[in-house]
Amino acid sequence: KVRKMTMISPTNKELQIGQTLKDDEFIGMVRREVMDDFLRKRANESGCTLINGLFMSMTLPKSKAESYVLTYNDFAEGDGTSRQGIKKTLEVDVVIGADGA
Repeated sequence: KVRKMTMISPTNKELQIGQTLKDDEFIGMVRREVMDDFLRKRANESGCTLINGLFMSMTLPKSKAESYVLTYNDFAEGDGTSRQGIKKTLEVDVVIGADGA
């Protein structure tokens, strides 16, 4: 069980965690590869379409009637030997950020 830890940001700022924990408390940790796979499968079973790609940018709607436009590199197409992907766009009504950061 993890009781104390130091988180270090990409800008090298440090944050001490666990200083106020009681003796019977601990910091919950997960293995990202296991948790992410579980969440992907659950979303797919609930009707979401999974896209194997790299998110590149998002254009915000200018009005409530417009959609968000996501730009991404799609890795699902092609011969599978290149990790560049094919540039695509997708119009959506809702965006859920789930990058694990």
